Amino acid sequence: MDVVGKIFEFANRTPDAWALVLDLEPTTYRALYRMITAMRHRLAAYGLRPGGVVVLWIQPALVSWVVNLDMRTLGMTTVSIRSPDEFASLTGLDIVAVVTAEDFSEIDPDLAPDATRIVVARADWDVADDGGPLEPPPRTPPGDHILLTSGTTGNHKMMIVDSSVQAAEIQIGVKNFLARLGEGATELRGSVNIFNLGLWTAVGYNYPVGVWSIGSTVIIHQGPDEWRSFLVPGITHAMITPGLLTQILATAPPTMPRNDRLMLMVTGGALSIDLANTVRARLTNTLVITLGSTESGAWAQTMVRGDEDLRWHRVNPNRTVEVVDEEDRPLPPNQLGQVRVLLDNSFTGYLNDPDATASFVKGRYFYPGDLGVLDGNGRISLHGRVTDVLNIMGGKHASGPYEAALQKALGLEGVCVFSEQGEGLQEQLHVVLETPGPIDDALLRQAAIHLEHLQAANFHFLDRFPRNHMGKVERFKLRQRLIEQQLARSQT
Repeated sequence: MDVVGKIFEFANRTPDAWALVLDLEPTTYRALYRMITAMRHRLAAYGLRPGGVVVLWIQPALVSWVVNLDMRTLGMTTVSIRSPDEFASLTGLDIVAVVTAEDFSEIDPDLAPDATRIVVARADWDVADDGGPLEPPPRTPPGDHILLTSGTTGNHKMMIVDSSVQAAEIQIGVKNFLARLGEGATELRGSVNIFNLGLWTAVGYNYPVGVWSIGSTVIIHQGPDEWRSFLVPGITHAMITPGLLTQILATAPPTMPRNDRLMLMVTGGALSIDLANTVRARLTNTLVITLGSTESGAWAQTMVRGDEDLRWHRVNPNRTVEVVDEEDRPLPPNQLGQVRVLLDNSFTGYLNDPDATASFVKGRYFYPGDLGVLDGNGRISLHGRVTDVLNIMGGKHASGPYEAALQKALGLEGVCVFSEQGEGLQEQLHVVLETPGPIDDALLRQAAIHLEHLQAANFHFLDRFPRNHMGKVERFKLRQRLIEQQLARSQT
């Protein structure tokens, strides 16, 4: 059953249960379904051609979700964007409509000029409840949804969420995930906080779909003081990045009550020892590190009971994760290589991007771009990226602009920037320079002074970078050479 059908089911079965808490304001299942019904009648009047793509540039989460669900119910494929700049990523799409909300900036008419422009207003969905029976949803097959992912390359790629398999995959995935971490519960009757993760992200889209499919509550916080979302009654889970977690802990008052019933699930980046200790001291003792990607879904969850659990992550027993060499041969334990994950979902490649698909999908394996080591006991430790993407506090940043700026400032051709966890498990940036000898530290700091995040970077020097026949730096070999160099120094 599609998610709208599930919302309809719970709107009748548990009408007063909270479906959504947005900026601390709850919306019941009955109220949400009535909004969906009212907006669907409004959107159906446009007569859009089923199968076409509808672009949503809508910031308020409740409105964005109502429009998304309705457009899919009407047979459209939907995609949400954060700004009009992301139109550049929507290559090869048959865009039939662009939807914005009232009191919001208009989109340049030169973007998708042939598409119908729709502006939705509060009157379109905020209707009085007459107390009567609810109108059943249409029986027509729903449309698909497009996610925008940038984790492997730093640039947006499109991933289609097939509606024919979505409901089963997401419902089973979320239910099993929450049940496993919920110590045997078969159904969650709590609340999952996703903060302000939008519909273009896997967590921001899949988790609401999965949570609504089992009749539970989604918490979204788009306003200031994100820490207040931890105070929602009945909250049981929260998905958060290290960057947002750091921000919340810096702004939350010392009097904010801790909640050891809350399971805080950190995703998108490494968690330092100091940050983990602060979480356990101020928020909750139930801390989980989640590894995964938009393409593969979650494939490792580790309950943090000590510092070692921040570096070594436990692979889900029902997932296949390998570390391979440059010839895609699986490596034995304790050898550094590239991580690959056997796909167990419907993902087969990126939409309209065969080159990216060929780079990151080989057979049924997905290569997320991480370097890692397996320990032979079901655990994996990550050691940075093999691709030209930097992971900084859960944010993905292309390394190219940093490298180009340093090349210009230092007059060097060979510059490589990568991120890795340090001794305290904080994310650290490393800059490797192709030069026959060291460069004065003051000159290095001056070159990096205007580059965000690089002021505290560690600089390394190699006389020659490993390159392929086209002259491109082989980052995997470069990382191995640097590790060998550091190991040799430690033994002298």
